[in-house]
Amino acid sequence: MSMAIIAWGAAALVYGLFLVWYLPFGRRISPAETDRVMAAIEAQGLEPERVLALRRFFEEDTGRSFVMVNLLQLNEPKAAARRSLGTYERRFMGRLIRMAGFPLFAGRALSVLNVDQWGIEADGWDAAALVRYRCRRDLARMVIDSLQGDTRDYKHAALLRTFAFPVSPLISTGGPCLIVGLTLALIAAVVQIVSA
Repeated sequence: MSMAIIAWGAAALVYGLFLVWYLPFGRRISPAETDRVMAAIEAQGLEPERVLALRRFFEEDTGRSFVMVNLLQLNEPKAAARRSLGTYERRFMGRLIRMAGFPLFAGRALSVLNVDQWGIEADGWDAAALVRYRCRRDLARMVIDSLQGDTRDYKHAALLRTFAFPVSPLISTGGPCLIVGLTLALIAAVVQIVSA
C-alpha cells in the first residue's frame, strides 16, 4: 500500500472522528433532562421570568450548536479576581472542551465606558468572550456540573456582574470544520509529495 493512500486514509479517519466529536448530530435535550436542569436552576433563586425564559430556551431546542455571548465585570481587587476567574475557567473549560465547546474569542475591554449604548446603562465591563456550545443539552450538563462543588464559588469571587445570552450564528467566515479539514488535507498532500 502506498504512503499516499495511507496518508489520505488516515486524514479521512481523523477528520471523521473530529466530526463525530464536534457536530451536534441533533443531540436535543430530553424533557427529563430539561426538568433536571430547571430544578437545579430554580434552587438558585432566580427571578420567575428568567426561570421561564430558560425553560423555554431548553424546550425549544433545535439540536444545533450556538454561541454564548458573555460580558464580565471583575470584582476588586482585579488581580485576585483574575486569579479566581482563571481557576473557574480552567475547571469549566476543561469539561466543556470534552463536549466540543470552547472559547471562540476572549478579550479585555479597552475602555471602562462603552463606545456606544442605547436604552441601557451598562458601562464598566472588563472583558468579553464568545463561547461555542455543541448543543443545549451540553449547556444543561455544564450548568448542573458548575452548581456542584466549589467551581461556582470561584466565579462569584471573580465577578461583580456578568451578562450572558445565547445566539445562533447567522454568518460564519469559516470555523474548526474548515480549518481542521484543510490542515489534514495539507498534511496528507505533503506526505504524498514527500513520499513520491
